Amino acid sequence: MFRRVSYEDALLWVPMLAFAVSAFIYGMVLLRSMALRPERLRKMKNLPLE
Repeated sequence: MFRRVSYEDALLWVPMLAFAVSAFIYGMVLLRSMALRPERLRKMKNLPLE
């Protein structure tokens, strides 16, 4: 009469989506840090000391 609801198939995409989002954020941070100008990079290196 009633069918069991299977969450396994519906929730398989959740860890994949979480990994994709975190990889995207890490990639954007990496690209942004590689694009820093030398004077801004020097300022960021000395930031805790100022």
